[in-house]
Amino acid sequence: MFQCARFFGHSKLNEQPNDFRKGLSLAARIGVELVAALIVGGGLGYLGDWYFGISPWLTVIGLFLGMSAGLLNIYRMASRL
Repeated sequence: MFQCARFFGHSKLNEQPNDFRKGLSLAARIGVELVAALIVGGGLGYLGDWYFGISPWLTVIGLFLGMSAGLLNIYRMASRL
């Protein structure tokens, strides 16, 4: 179907404005940055808990630091706009 639409010059992919794609890309990047920072912080905290044997504390601290790092990255990204 898309090949036929391209042949006749009618493609819905080209009808979307460029701003929509940029906004969607920015929203996806913000989500990925925040989730990745949480996973890294929580994972490092969990490994620290496993190594030192202190149950939830380093995981909680790691999640907090990961969330802080993710929000800082989002702030830096938004300040560049």
